[in-house]
Amino acid sequence: MGSNFSSQAILNTMTNFVSGTKRKRLESEEDELNKVIDIVLHTPKKIKLSCTAKYIYQALFVEGKNSDVTVCALGKEYYLHRVYLCQSPYFGSMFGGSWLETTQKYITIDVVDPAITQDSLKVVFGSLYEAEVVLNPLEVLPIMATATMFQLDGLIEQCTELMLETINPKTCLDYYNAACLYGDKKLEDACIRWFLVNLMPYYYQESDEDLRTIPVSLMETLMAQPDLCTIQTECSLYVMLKHWVYLIHHPEESKPTASAVAEYFSQRQDKTPFLHTPEGRQFVNVFQELRIPNLINHHLDIELILGDNIIPKSWLNTVVIQQWDNMLRVNHNEDKGPLEVSQADFLKQSVRCGRIVLTAERHVWRWTGFYFGVDLLVALENNMLSVRRNHRSELEQLLSFQTQRNVAVLFRVVRLNEQKQITYSKESNIMLLSLAKGQEVPVMSFDKVVYPIIVTANMLFIAPEKKESVKKDD
Repeated sequence: MGSNFSSQAILNTMTNFVSGTKRKRLESEEDELNKVIDIVLHTPKKIKLSCTAKYIYQALFVEGKNSDVTVCALGKEYYLHRVYLCQSPYFGSMFGGSWLETTQKYITIDVVDPAITQDSLKVVFGSLYEAEVVLNPLEVLPIMATATMFQLDGLIEQCTELMLETINPKTCLDYYNAACLYGDKKLEDACIRWFLVNLMPYYYQESDEDLRTIPVSLMETLMAQPDLCTIQTECSLYVMLKHWVYLIHHPEESKPTASAVAEYFSQRQDKTPFLHTPEGRQFVNVFQELRIPNLINHHLDIELILGDNIIPKSWLNTVVIQQWDNMLRVNHNEDKGPLEVSQADFLKQSVRCGRIVLTAERHVWRWTGFYFGVDLLVALENNMLSVRRNHRSELEQLLSFQTQRNVAVLFRVVRLNEQKQITYSKESNIMLLSLAKGQEVPVMSFDKVVYPIIVTANMLFIAPEKKESVKKDD
């Protein structure tokens, strides 16, 4: 039997089906397109007419057209408008309250902050008339001072952000002082972080001329921090402080030699400890932030401190007894190091030390001093830090006999750019390590970075509960 449908009929049916399907698909796509277009057409858009902004700034601020109030500050008159000035809470409260100036058309402002200038007043008043303000790092401090006076939080925030980007050796102290003066905690913390990394590597080792500019209050703050970048050991901090004090007392002298600094203190006729003299009392709180137990762990360090006669012996006596007690406990196997330690105790009592690593090679080092029978070596290779309990048989009489010794450590790696700003930073957790003789363990890995880098560490070798606080006299 033949088919009931001809080939032409089948072809026509398929054509109609395809055409219908295509037509439906096109109609569906067109509907979707219409929906999108409808949404676009009914969605308001915010646009910025630069010509309008420029006109407002030029006509109202620069030319003072239709001004309804004249503000006189630092001997210069500004023809301004109350509606724009009210963006400032300073003027808002003035115009909206019962102040004498509420209805006056001529207002004189008493500017007491010496950082405020005519140029900064012009920038700040002008910022009330335009959406964008160009800030120059060289002029940011007066602008911040002015913005603070008029309580312009948005402009203050922009000044802070600019300063955060431009912290460097020439700006950091000024930024820090401004942050303290105007209560900018974010900027203050950033400056302190910068000083913590750069105090020794830059101010002491590269530019001791600038070291004398560090005020006593700031130095005290820095010395108290557990993460202060300490190149070598605590004794290096003491030597730096000694140099700092010398520079302050000799403002005209540049780049004094280490021997000149040492002679200034050791050859004083007055045998009173320097910190007990009228010249030294202002530095007492700074030197009290030194970790005395970690300062006297090498016989040469003790000779240096006693010879300088800066620190009163009474500060040392209690610590020496304490350290002797700790050593006996270790020797009699009563103290095997920290089994557990709180973060606060660790950060307060640990040894602060550090090193600048110049090249990406294998490095192995130790920080000199007596660490209760533990000879801890630090190794750096392929972006990995490890520590090893060195226990060579020929030195066994100097080392702890304990099979296992506990050590608490924390490491940091920092990379700085040309402005001495931190471009890379990584910190390990506080780790409690139980080390057998000769055992080496990895403690921290970090990303591949461009050298030089700074490696710092906090280390605790004895149980913290055995250590008592040391009271120091004035």
